Amino acid sequence: MEFEIDGFKIAIRSLEDGKDYALYTLFIEMPETQHHGFLMKKGDKILAKGEIARYIRDQRIEGLEMAAAPPADTNAVIVFRIDKKYDIVERVAKDVVKFLKSRGFL
Repeated sequence: MEFEIDGFKIAIRSLEDGKDYALYTLFIEMPETQHHGFLMKKGDKILAKGEIARYIRDQRIEGLEMAAAPPADTNAVIVFRIDKKYDIVERVAKDVVKFLKSRGFL
């Protein structure tokens, strides 16, 4: 699934689709940002992808079961698992964009 939030291209890829849950990775087009394992670098700014996951967990989104740093060999910014009863994928994406803007990555 692909869409835009505040002019930024978002891509959500399904990793696993269970009976009651779904596991996704979220990618954002971020010009001038380099991915190094679990870190992202833009200019002199460095951000651990785990900080994004912690921010999302701290939002206490109903239906969010897990949020973590994505595998180190990918340019994804977060991996998350949701309860399928809740339609929260775009909400998670909006919160990720908000956090990355606050840290100067978008």
